Amino acid sequence: MKIIAIRHGQTKLNAEGRVQGRSDYPLDEVGRKQAKKIISFLPEDVDAIFTSPLRRATETAEIINENFGVTMFIDHRLIERNFGDYEGELIAGLEMNKLRSWTDNAYTPNGETIRDVAKRVFDFLDTIKQTYDGKTILVVAHSHVLRPISWYFNGIPIAGKEVVLEIKTGEALKFLHAKHNKMP
Repeated sequence: MKIIAIRHGQTKLNAEGRVQGRSDYPLDEVGRKQAKKIISFLPEDVDAIFTSPLRRATETAEIINENFGVTMFIDHRLIERNFGDYEGELIAGLEMNKLRSWTDNAYTPNGETIRDVAKRVFDFLDTIKQTYDGKTILVVAHSHVLRPISWYFNGIPIAGKEVVLEIKTGEALKFLHAKHNKMP
């Protein structure tokens, strides 16, 4: 299975440097342009598209799918991390590297840890792996969903050696043949 994981295009809150989490904002004009631009970096053949239920992801997926015309699935396991009390806050005022880190596994008040997110993302990947063996799928989601996808394919980070992945809006990551990492 080949997965191309795409972070949704920009929204108003991204542009303002704020934590979105489960807040459901549509793409802004820059975000729509990012979704159109990423098409040129994608393979010619895609077998399916999976997306988070949040508007910014589904809108990005719909724009991309205008090029492919494949079945698009909304999967709630791909929803962004619940940042609880941090939603709407300026990112600059938070210790985001700790919030993104597997080894720190920082808790957000009234929200989820990154390992909570990883558990549901790993479950999603385990589920689709058998059905889409030998296929190319796109996953359109969020930065805190793309990190666990990376861990699934590349291994769980080791304390003291973790590089916190920074994924900008409208960027894609490509993964081949998962090692089938399991949650510790």
